Amino acid sequence: MPNAPKILAIIPSLIASCQINVLKPLNRLAEKGKVDFLWKLETKANVSDIAWCDVVIFCRNTEPAYGHLLNAAICAGKPVIFDLDDNFWDIPYDTDPELARYHRLPPRLAQLEKYLSFSSLVRVYSPVLADRVSAFSKKIKMLKSGFDFSLVSAKVPKKTGNTSIVYATSRIVDDQYHEFLSGIIRVLDVYQDKVTLTICGCKPRELAGRRGVNLIPLYPDYDKFLMDFHAQGFDIGLAPLPNTIFHRSKNNTKFRDYGACRVAGVYSNIDVYSSCIEDGRTGILVENTPEGWFEGVSRLIENPALTESIKEAAYKRIYDNYRQELVEDEWMIDIASVLAGLPGSTVETRDVRVRADFFGLYGIRIPGQSPDGQKVGNLLLEVLTEDGYPLREASSSVIRETEDGDLEITFDPIANSRRREFVFRLISLPEESFPGSEETSGWLPPSGYMQMLYQSRELISTGGK
Repeated sequence: MPNAPKILAIIPSLIASCQINVLKPLNRLAEKGKVDFLWKLETKANVSDIAWCDVVIFCRNTEPAYGHLLNAAICAGKPVIFDLDDNFWDIPYDTDPELARYHRLPPRLAQLEKYLSFSSLVRVYSPVLADRVSAFSKKIKMLKSGFDFSLVSAKVPKKTGNTSIVYATSRIVDDQYHEFLSGIIRVLDVYQDKVTLTICGCKPRELAGRRGVNLIPLYPDYDKFLMDFHAQGFDIGLAPLPNTIFHRSKNNTKFRDYGACRVAGVYSNIDVYSSCIEDGRTGILVENTPEGWFEGVSRLIENPALTESIKEAAYKRIYDNYRQELVEDEWMIDIASVLAGLPGSTVETRDVRVRADFFGLYGIRIPGQSPDGQKVGNLLLEVLTEDGYPLREASSSVIRETEDGDLEITFDPIANSRRREFVFRLISLPEESFPGSEETSGWLPPSGYMQMLYQSRELISTGGK
């Protein structure tokens, strides 16, 4: 593939969204000879990988310890694409405490915002998330996740005697089922032997042991899950979502999976689903109340013809708008777009060698603009050892404006900094002041304008002891 662009994806883990949105479509493009593709976990990636590629893709990365990979891409002038399908800022502590404590840790959010600010393109999957990300980037594109129809047969699964209801989740600990719980218990009581309920993933204690309820463990392999899920031939799928900004930022995964597997979905009536589902035609939209869920599910149980028509209409909608090939085409458009933008994007860097006088070096303070009024641009700070290697202790920095207009760029304190030499690498990218405007370069302050920040003010003794 001599003329194919070299694409590197650096991901934090093999979570389903990294596979669906990035790895699978780019692997397919590589098989077709359209790109030369390499992916690595961020724990295994290094600067030489970035030197090899033409475009760097990150997906859901937030760990400050690997921020040097972004810095290396920026310094090398490589376009960066960031793919994000979750709102890490607004994860609720009450329902997702462990997830919230991890992702909402300030250094991780600061690193996420740095990825967004320095990316050539940010890809998101909901208008609510696009609005949230707009605080950090003007280069945002909203997309649809793909569905790999090679995983499901075109043959319609055989129908069983009872109406089969399913709730599928990729999480072992899941509180979203509480939205439909009272309504579905009423369905089980009213229709008894006429219905069955299968729950894939979590095991709600309120439903365990009830007649007609089957609890299936979580599938570690998402593709295998989809193949088995389709083969089961479920009639009705439940898709609850609480009405919070975090959940409204979600992808419409269940509409995609239910529709492609010919399952008639009943969905919470919030914009994740109401923006893409025609009520009564490609799904049923319900309010998150016991009555809403009972009536929505009952409507399908009592009207098998409506259930079958929704199955077929939803399948066609997903095939026409979400199939894998369309996602691959979008990736090629995005890759070409960021590569075409290269000539106008000039990265400026300045290396300043410094010697720390105190313990606990944790940042620098610089003017927000030059003496003649030129403002500092979109700025990154990378701290290197005197030999030029990234310093992991200071791998993620945060920039803030002080009351008097100066900028403070801070990182985790370097406890043993006294008498050590470092290289401060200032990295400045052009930025647009408004859509359609020319890119302008910011001012990079020389060393004489830098004030180093310390936790400790213990002076080095005159004798150097």
